[in-house]
Amino acid sequence: MELNKISKRKEFNQFSKEYYYELEVDGKLLEDFINEQNPEIKKGLVPTLLNWLSDESERKVVWKRVLPKIGEKEKLPILMCSEDIDFWCTLIIVEVETDENYIYWNRFGLEDSDTTNPEEIAENVNWFENVNKMKFRRENYLKVLNEFKLRLNEEIAY
Repeated sequence: MELNKISKRKEFNQFSKEYYYELEVDGKLLEDFINEQNPEIKKGLVPTLLNWLSDESERKVVWKRVLPKIGEKEKLPILMCSEDIDFWCTLIIVEVETDENYIYWNRFGLEDSDTTNPEEIAENVNWFENVNKMKFRRENYLKVLNEFKLRLNEEIAY
């Protein structure tokens, strides 16, 4: 399996009128990657790792699921609608798996659970059929997570 590189890139959000960090995989915005494979997905998605989530319980779900224990899998809310900035609009889920050296994003899908409880998010996911699995070096993945963590308690403007 080919090794991917994850990084962050500073972007401007048309709805918030603020700069923010966007996720890139192999130099391509994650949102663009998802939209190329699934054009029906609404444009304007931003990472859930941002400090924009105002609901603390939603933020806890993201950071609890972003790095599963070795050998386990989690369904991570990874991209959210930039207009609503919560779990209750368009929400892209990625299945995350880890081993000692690598982080795997096994599959992506659109959240379709009938819940208002953030802990129950991703119980039902409409998995995309045509998105390739991704594999990141653990050090690369952790570096990007730490860059987002540094911004969690700051004002929205980057």
